[in-house]
Amino acid sequence: MRLFALTVPAGDVELVSHRCWQAGAEGIWERDELHGAVALRVGVPDEAVTGFLAALSDEGPLDVTDDEVVALDSRTVVVGEGDAAVRLRVPPTVFGDGLHPTTATCLRVLAGLASPGTRLLDVGCGSGALSVVAARAGAVVSAIDVDPVAVEATRANASANGVEVEASTTPLADVGGTYDVVVANISAQAVIELADELWRVCAGTLVVSGILAERWADVRDRLGGSVATVHDVSGWITASVTRS
Repeated sequence: MRLFALTVPAGDVELVSHRCWQAGAEGIWERDELHGAVALRVGVPDEAVTGFLAALSDEGPLDVTDDEVVALDSRTVVVGEGDAAVRLRVPPTVFGDGLHPTTATCLRVLAGLASPGTRLLDVGCGSGALSVVAARAGAVVSAIDVDPVAVEATRANASANGVEVEASTTPLADVGGTYDVVVANISAQAVIELADELWRVCAGTLVVSGILAERWADVRDRLGGSVATVHDVSGWITASVTRS
């Protein structure tokens, strides 16, 4: 694992962080903000370093592996409002703490879709923010993620909030049955690649997020269906789609 330093304008932190995740980062930490800029530290596996440096070359990442140490501490966040609020413990390498615009907007969309008895599948569950809030609303929730650390975090956060979520690393292609609501807060490219499988397991509403505004047209064309809602928050799209 290598540690890289990047300094970016405060308004670009979410965008640059997203690019880092897409380029293979396994952990991102924010350091002090100074004069409108934020210092990021990004952990990248050795095998992903070449691709990461190529993808982020315009940001000038500096290898500080031999000079710095990052404390790998879990963080606690509270997401949701009022009776729907849940407290989450988020491991340092897991993306999705409920505070990013994509997750926060998904929570608002799910508030109108998740109710007692709703069958919901959370694709790319991260820390379990969406799963836990939906389960608190009475939904019967299954969650999947390729990262076993994310799956464990989702299970632990569900238990800590007094709900049940069936979380696993089952690939989407191996998920059986259909769900009333399928939510995929992942990325534009991932939604495009998984579109057929997402529709296969969706019997009602598909909620997609983690999509940069400039990629929405591509995603929209690939998904088809009827767009029920589109939310653009800070350049990130969250949309709910039903079959035509």
